[in-house]
Amino acid sequence: MLEMAYRYGEALFSLASERETISTWQKEIKIIKELFKDNPKFLDILKSNFISLEERKNILDNTLKDVDIEIISFLKVILDNNRVNEIFDILDAFNSLCNEHFGVLEGIVYSIEPLTKEIILKLNETLSKKEGVSVELKNHIDKSLIGGLKIVINNRIYDDSIKNHLEKMKS
Repeated sequence: MLEMAYRYGEALFSLASERETISTWQKEIKIIKELFKDNPKFLDILKSNFISLEERKNILDNTLKDVDIEIISFLKVILDNNRVNEIFDILDAFNSLCNEHFGVLEGIVYSIEPLTKEIILKLNETLSKKEGVSVELKNHIDKSLIGGLKIVINNRIYDDSIKNHLEKMKS
């Protein structure tokens, strides 16, 4: 993760901590991130130099009416500083700091195609029981697995991929 993105995420986390709104803001940031992921054209509008900065800020205001005003102000700072291209890294940094605060382990689940939210939630639940602490997984695509899943949490690897089974059979 970029150092710059971490600094932005840290600034937002510091503000959330000061306001005692870490949990609430983490939920809102996750919703905003999903909005950006599901609507890439919306993000393109925020990046556009053909639309004035004021208009882009108004679009943010009108689109995110139910979001805390401090988060909207933070997003406007990102617009002011021309950092929209790094928005996902910034939001991920904030989320990681929140998870660290709440003692949630972060991990990566590798698969050959994107997993549904339901599957990821089920994996989170299963691994949370196994690890004895809350787990939050992010999905990454790895076509070399051939099939199955590979999960990495800290230094632990849960590998149930076809590639791993073939390598075991080979040896």
